[in-house]
Amino acid sequence: MSRRWPASLWLGAGLIVLCELLLIVDVRGRGVAVLPLAEGETMADPVGVWAVVARWVAVNMTPLCWVGFLLAADGLLEVLRRRPDAESRNVGSPVRSRSRRFTIALVTSVGVWLFFDWVNFFFINAWAYHGFEPLGRLHQTTAKLIAFAAISPAMFLAAELYRQLGLNRCRGGGVAISRPWQIVMLLAGLAALAFPFLIQRPIGCLTLWVCLVLLLDPINHWLGAPSLIRDWSSGRWGRTLALMAGGLTCGFFWEFWNYWAAAKWTYTLPFLGPLQEIKLFEMPLAGFGGFLPFGLECWVAFQSILLVMDKIGLRVAEPLPDDDAVL
Repeated sequence: MSRRWPASLWLGAGLIVLCELLLIVDVRGRGVAVLPLAEGETMADPVGVWAVVARWVAVNMTPLCWVGFLLAADGLLEVLRRRPDAESRNVGSPVRSRSRRFTIALVTSVGVWLFFDWVNFFFINAWAYHGFEPLGRLHQTTAKLIAFAAISPAMFLAAELYRQLGLNRCRGGGVAISRPWQIVMLLAGLAALAFPFLIQRPIGCLTLWVCLVLLLDPINHWLGAPSLIRDWSSGRWGRTLALMAGGLTCGFFWEFWNYWAAAKWTYTLPFLGPLQEIKLFEMPLAGFGGFLPFGLECWVAFQSILLVMDKIGLRVAEPLPDDDAVL
């Protein structure tokens, strides 16, 4: 059994389950109050050692659970590597086989999300954070850095799971995107990137989650980096589908772990009209569609970052083992 189920799987799953149990303790102790609190509503202070521990977990729910997710995903991928037929396929955890590439994904994920946060808080105001005010600056910074660092790697590992479970076999007729259409794609990406800055309203989200795919993927393709354009022209659809599935999977868990947390985020998306009130957790149900291109966007941005690192001589990331691999 120990050969089949790696320690990281047990640690990751155990951390998530423990956090969920302690979150339930905190939610019951605070009278099922959900942030942001309504006018006149208060959140009861924790009383007793376990209540204090439970409140600390509730405040740090997102970074804790995403550490657990990364560990569990690594363990699940390692389980696939230990299967008898593993030698005939590119399977296993890139956390172990391409550790430098994974580390770069962790570090650069922070920068990618800080860009999105910058666009949001200075221009479109589509989401807001709650419950961080009572925390010290060091606590706030540490929790956010851990959570931000997990964003891209979590989607990439989830995508690797989907790919290795069979999506890599999704091949079919290719769609050749000629150079003129690649230029159109890039120009559309520039327009999509400019839109949130020009409109300065939450509706800017409609292009924010696709702009980097349109803008950066043609450049990656022209300079020889892994690209979606090359995948599509070759009829390799597995990586695209896996990234979209990884984005949607992580989006579900982000919102699930966020809802009852004592430090969390909420959305303001008035352009959805009545659909804004049809929610799954804090996210309007229609908004979950944004997680599909978000997985693609973070992957394309990561390829661009690796490309720049390569061009300036920082060739530290291991190469992808084949044209289907995500991370």
